[in-house]
Amino acid sequence: MKANSGIKLHREPLVHFLLAGILLFLIFDLLPRDTSDNARSIQVGTEQLLPLIMYRNPRLDPEEASELLASLNGKQRNGLVETYIREEVMYREAVALGLDKNNYNARRRLIAELEYINQGFIRESLIITDDDLQAHYEDNRVRYFVAPQGTFTHVYFASDQRGDNAAHSLAEEELLQLNESNIPFHQAASHGDHFLYHRNYVSKEQEEVASHFGRGFAGDVFALTASDTQWKGPIRSAFGYHLVLVTSIKPGYYPPLKEIRVRVEDDVTRLRVEEEIERFYREVRSTYFISIIEPENAP
Repeated sequence: MKANSGIKLHREPLVHFLLAGILLFLIFDLLPRDTSDNARSIQVGTEQLLPLIMYRNPRLDPEEASELLASLNGKQRNGLVETYIREEVMYREAVALGLDKNNYNARRRLIAELEYINQGFIRESLIITDDDLQAHYEDNRVRYFVAPQGTFTHVYFASDQRGDNAAHSLAEEELLQLNESNIPFHQAASHGDHFLYHRNYVSKEQEEVASHFGRGFAGDVFALTASDTQWKGPIRSAFGYHLVLVTSIKPGYYPPLKEIRVRVEDDVTRLRVEEEIERFYREVRSTYFISIIEPENAP
């Protein structure tokens, strides 16, 4: 059994990837690096920013790209400059591994590859404790709130087809018949008008219901008491009047950490990796001499 496990391990793509990553980093450390001022200098001006703008907006010609660059305010231009610097730093570090191809698409792939390799190593080295998870959960409880959910069906009467008053009156008459006949959930489709969205809503959050009917309708429905037999209404929506049979309303709640531990751990891991990638970039960036050329018409 142990021998078989060893064979499977050597066939795992993840193992191959990690080994390749380790090899790349060993090469990275051993490669002779050009530490001259020119190699560690980055100049950022219009000449460098225009290709970046045109890559992001392929429909722009050079003249249009120049106009767009000139129209940027200080904050927008600084953001573009920082994007260029980050890409240039990461690209040069990737090129130092001997993988460079001198075109922008290859440049982006190299940057992504370098960050991906770093992410793999960072994930492998992370140590996340129960206290870390608890602290993150407490600081971000709103993120993990489980919204109320409702299950209901409805019978719809369109105002645009028969007028508002007529639709309301017809809905009131139908309400009596539905309750007298004890019409169940699954028979709602044979009553009323065709509705733009769904007839039955099962375990839906209030926001989703509001996106179909309007917030007023959703609030009214979620305020009702659930019943398997009692139809309620008429309730107005953006489209007309509805008779609803609400069979379930589950209140919102904050799940305990043990219930969502995997999700919280994934979130903490993602944040830690992002922090380490940013730290890696800042450390490498600090080894470059950055020269930003301001436009001549800058205020």
